[in-house]
Amino acid sequence: MNGDLDTIYMELLQMKEELQSKLFEYASFRSPAEHVTFNQAKTTTLLYHIKEELQDVSLAIAKIEQGTYGICEATGHTIPLEQMGMLPTARTTDDFLYHKQYEKKAFTPYPHESNDSHFEAFHM
Repeated sequence: MNGDLDTIYMELLQMKEELQSKLFEYASFRSPAEHVTFNQAKTTTLLYHIKEELQDVSLAIAKIEQGTYGICEATGHTIPLEQMGMLPTARTTDDFLYHKQYEKKAFTPYPHESNDSHFEAFHM
C-alpha cells in the first residue's frame, strides 16, 4: 500500500473500532424503562445507523485488503485517493455529488434576487 492508502486504512480501522464500541454501548446498556419511551425509538434509530455505517466501513476495509478500493461500483472507474480520503466509505462517484448539490443550493440566488420566475429559480 502507498502512504495515502495506509492512512485511509488506519482511519477505517479506527472508525470500525469506535463504531463497534458504540454499538455495544447502545445495545447492551438500555434500561427496561426505555422499552416504552421515546428513548427506545431514538436508540433503535441510532443502532440502525451505527450498524449501517459499520457495514460501510467493513466493506471499505475489505476492498483495501482485496485491492479493489477506490473503484466505482457503478462505472468501474478509479476514484482518486484524494477524494476517497474525504469520504473513505464511498462506493461510487455519485457519493461525492452531495457537495455539488450543497454548493448549488448555497450559491443559488433567492427568487427575489433574480429575474427568473420562482419555478425556474427552484428548478435550476
